[in-house]
Amino acid sequence: MRLTKSSHWTLVLIATIFISTLARADGLATAVVTQSGSATIFTAEGTIEAVQSSVIAPQVSGSVMALPVKVGDHVKAGQLLARIDTRLATQQAMSSQAQVSAAQAQMSAAKNEYERKRRLYAQQYISQAALERAESDYKTAVAQTKAQLAQTGVSNVQTGLHTINAPYTGVIADVMAEVGDMAMPGKPLLSVYNPNVLRAVINVPQSQLAGLKHGENVTVLISAANEAERSLISTQMTILPTADSVSNMVKVRLTLPQGLTSITPGMFVRAALPISVAQGQEQEQLQIPAKAVVRRSELVAVYVVDSQGRPSLRQVRLGRQSGENVEVFAGLQAGEKVALDPIAAANIK
Repeated sequence: MRLTKSSHWTLVLIATIFISTLARADGLATAVVTQSGSATIFTAEGTIEAVQSSVIAPQVSGSVMALPVKVGDHVKAGQLLARIDTRLATQQAMSSQAQVSAAQAQMSAAKNEYERKRRLYAQQYISQAALERAESDYKTAVAQTKAQLAQTGVSNVQTGLHTINAPYTGVIADVMAEVGDMAMPGKPLLSVYNPNVLRAVINVPQSQLAGLKHGENVTVLISAANEAERSLISTQMTILPTADSVSNMVKVRLTLPQGLTSITPGMFVRAALPISVAQGQEQEQLQIPAKAVVRRSELVAVYVVDSQGRPSLRQVRLGRQSGENVEVFAGLQAGEKVALDPIAAANIK
């Protein structure tokens, strides 16, 4: 059958209407305009850190003779982490011990001389001054012996400091030296942390501190974690007492459950903090996803989707953005739907 020109355009029009209807039927990704009521959620960002972490540096100098651990190793408390050359310390300890022996011999001789002088003085063979000199020599020898013993103890302690052991069970986070390097007091060799006790440290603007609701659970989102640990609940919040003078941010610590397996220090986190809203502002606290907003020069608008799936552009007045959401002061009502993809909404006629 041959189609006339008018029949051809009729079919095109029907096809266009059908395709448009399908586009509306397929629907857009939408979000419901929510009303926060007496509280809202402020999204803050931060990182994971270990509650127990240590940077280990030697207290003595010497060449690194052994470094049997590497980054990522799990170590137990007391396990050997590094050994520094002890030859010089051993020689010093031996020298101190020899000096102790010499001091003890002098003390013994001074004691015997003092005892002999005391007997002679009792028989009036020597003067009082001679006895006092002998007593003074003996006391001096005793003092020198004690001092030498103390020095030997210090040498023995320093010898023990050449062996560095793990202070607690943990994971090696970093190794900053190699075998053969020169270890110096205060120069870090490695770092270790306890993976069983972690916390989230987030940055909160000073303006939001007064509204933080204490005693409520906080949801902590960690996108890099496995599915089971991606969303955690923190039951304890600690606000540090100082603020950064440049960013005007205050650090807030959030405790996390123990025994996490896929979370490590340094991971990026987002925390949903409950924020109290001043009385009388409850009706104004409407929120929509920030990605639904269209900005064209002076125009700030969203595509509102009706019950038939048809989007229409509507101007709105926005407030502060908190994470992925933004406040709406005017132009929308709670329960309405907005298109999450403004470009796709604009293409639906």
